[in-house]
Amino acid sequence: MINEEDFAVASDGPPELAFVRLERRFRAVYDIQLSNSQSNQAWHEFTLEYINHTVEAARALGLDIFGEGLDGDDLPEQYVNLRREVDRFAVRTQIAHFRSGPPNSVALDPSEKKHLRAYADKIKDIIDKSSLLPAKKERLFDKINAFIAELDKDRTLLQKFNDLVLSLAHTGGEAAEELEPAWKWVKLGAAILGVRQETEQTKLPAPPKKLEPPKRQLAPPPKKVSHFDMNDEVPF
Repeated sequence: MINEEDFAVASDGPPELAFVRLERRFRAVYDIQLSNSQSNQAWHEFTLEYINHTVEAARALGLDIFGEGLDGDDLPEQYVNLRREVDRFAVRTQIAHFRSGPPNSVALDPSEKKHLRAYADKIKDIIDKSSLLPAKKERLFDKINAFIAELDKDRTLLQKFNDLVLSLAHTGGEAAEELEPAWKWVKLGAAILGVRQETEQTKLPAPPKKLEPPKRQLAPPPKKVSHFDMNDEVPF
C-alpha cells in the first residue's frame, strides 16, 4: 500500500526526476505485494494499482510519457508496455540528470567547503550561547548538521542551506538580539554558494539553435516551346 510518506520523494528536483523516484517507490511496493500473495486475483488487483499510480503520477507532474493511454487489449500487455516506456524514460532522465548535475546543487572546491564548515561552526557557537530552549537549539543544530553533511558530497544541495536559513529566521524572533551575529556568517555562506551557482550557470552550454527550414524557392519558369515546323515529326 502506498503511504503519504512515499510521495515525499517527489518533493524536490525537476518533474522528470520526481517521477522516476515515485515510480521506483510504486514498483517496490508492487513487488512486495506480489511476493506476499500467490493469488491470480491479487496479481490483477496489484498490477492495476501499480499502473494507475504510475500513469497518474506522470499526469500530475505534467509529463506526457504515455500519451493518451497504454497500448494493449489486456492487463498483462498494458503492464509490459508501461514498464518498457517507464524504463526507457528513467534511463534518459538519469543520464541527463547526472551529466548536468541537479539544478539546485553546486560543486564546491575544498577551500569553499572549509570556509562553509567554519561559518557553520560559528553559527553553532552563537546558538549554543543563546538563551533559546534546549529543544529549539537542537532543532537548529540538526539543520546545521544536515548542511555540513552535504559538504562531504560531490555536489551540495542548496536546499539544506535554505532550510537552515528559514529555521534560523523563524526561531530568531525569540532571541533576535542574541542570534543577530549569526547572520554575518549566514551572509558569508550565501555569498560563496551564490557565486558558485552563478559560475556554474554561466558555464552551461547555450541551447542549440534551431535549424531553419530551407526557404522555398520558386520553380523556374517553363521553357518556351518554339512552334514546331509542320515538317517535324510529331510523336504519338
